[in-house]
Amino acid sequence: MKVTHFLGPKNQISKEVDGASFLLSGNAGDYLWLDGHTKSRYQGWFCRIADKMYRIVEGFEIENGGEVEEIQNGFNHIERKRENVTEIFHLPNFSHTLIYELSEEKKVDVFLDVRESYSSLKAKDYIFQKEKGFLTLRFYNNLFLAVKCEDGENIASLEHRYYEYDERRNSPPFDRSVYRGISLSGKKFVFGVGESKKDAIEEAEKEISKRVFKENEKIDVLCAKKSLEGLLVESQPGIYAGLPWFFHFWPRDEAISLKSLIKVNPSKAKEIFFRLLSKGLEKGPGGVINIDAIGWLFKRAEDILPVTDISEKEKIRRFLKKYLEDFLLFFTENGFAVNRPNETWMDSLDRSGARIELQAMKLNMYKMARILSNKKSERDFYGRMEGEMKQKVKNVFFDGENLYDGYYPHKDIIEKEIRPNIFIAAYIYPELLQKKEWIKCFDNALAKLWLPWGGIATLNKESEGFYWEHTGESPESYHQGDSWFYINNLTACVLSKLNKRKYGSYIEKIMQASQEEILWMGAVGSHGEVSSAKALESRGAVSQAWSCAMYLEAKEKTKRLF
Repeated sequence: MKVTHFLGPKNQISKEVDGASFLLSGNAGDYLWLDGHTKSRYQGWFCRIADKMYRIVEGFEIENGGEVEEIQNGFNHIERKRENVTEIFHLPNFSHTLIYELSEEKKVDVFLDVRESYSSLKAKDYIFQKEKGFLTLRFYNNLFLAVKCEDGENIASLEHRYYEYDERRNSPPFDRSVYRGISLSGKKFVFGVGESKKDAIEEAEKEISKRVFKENEKIDVLCAKKSLEGLLVESQPGIYAGLPWFFHFWPRDEAISLKSLIKVNPSKAKEIFFRLLSKGLEKGPGGVINIDAIGWLFKRAEDILPVTDISEKEKIRRFLKKYLEDFLLFFTENGFAVNRPNETWMDSLDRSGARIELQAMKLNMYKMARILSNKKSERDFYGRMEGEMKQKVKNVFFDGENLYDGYYPHKDIIEKEIRPNIFIAAYIYPELLQKKEWIKCFDNALAKLWLPWGGIATLNKESEGFYWEHTGESPESYHQGDSWFYINNLTACVLSKLNKRKYGSYIEKIMQASQEEILWMGAVGSHGEVSSAKALESRGAVSQAWSCAMYLEAKEKTKRLF
């Protein structure tokens, strides 16, 4: 199959790949993820209605259409070229609308599976009506689908589906029944979804407004920007952690992604920052706190401050002081920042105790409090706290050669495991070590974590519990082998800042691997979640916010290097 990214006659790139899917997403929170043949219960057209994600359309079947031969990413739309016809897909922003066009008039069968995303509920009957210029369907959950078309009829026959992608990622059930729902005739079809027939018809009457792109933009950068934009739900406002199944607003993921979002959509980035600031250390599902979300948020304050006024700066200072007090009261032991099980980004692991990235985050919070303080006495106080903690962390975590991952203050035991969290620590608070000390640590860590294809493993490759293969929905490999693209891109940022010349080959490999994944793997034009350690793959979510955001940061940091 051929994949093409097309910005104009003078700016397009193509490559033959083994197989590819595509993902379109809009600022209403909807997405369209399709393969040549539907391979997952999470593929199809999904709409976010009343804060719930619903699958609406499972797929399309064109009479005598033939197999898919090429996917062309036009950034505003996707063209899917089959043997005998070309399909064009648009997802207009700010609407629950799908525009589906063909290069010539054809008969198209539309497969329906209207249910909440995670539901395994069996496909249910619906009520079909023909109206002037529209077909309307009412489903059991009082959702309505309207189709603007020349002609169509109801079929309503159940068909069995086997989903090979879901079986590959160990995510049952692997099959279900869907409706061969309606048969359409024509060249252009507009689908709209709503909570009433009137709403659905209004959505189906919407037309696309095309965004104009600079023809000289770098294609990989535009792909990452578009992916990040596509995860922004403006009505929240919030950033989905990832698609197709992480359509949630997770504080850690949002905070990490804010620096790049500031450049893509500064007003919404600022709104999200202050929402997260007010939300604070709230408990999420299962009573777990994203303990590092606050640390990331105050790292992002550095980027927000230049676009804030005096009152907003005061609000940041006030909340920062409050969160430091909370850390001292509830998350401090023997002077170290501590967390409970599953509260760090490596949430498939216990990792309780004091973790290196948490120490860097608390140190950065002291630093920010010092910078934002209006009184000399406060600046002196926070400066003293910062200096004392910095020395304490260095004495315990750093042995002159390695910066270790964890420490248990109540037992006075160091966990001498090598993990990539030292790169997060260096990103958040580079003042922790001197340049020559960071170089020693990174040299030792890279010897144990580096993957020759251009990735960073989440665990020392020589450790007994290391997984070379991604384990899918089962989390064993997530933080014990899998290489996360956001960590890879973050590492490129850190290495570039420390010593571009010394670490040039590592940086180049990381950026090449991420670019390859964005352009030609997974859902083409989107940056995925993880890769197996053994070789570059696109696994996990096909579009991940912090992967896209960190890639954009890394491109900015390394643009003068290559």
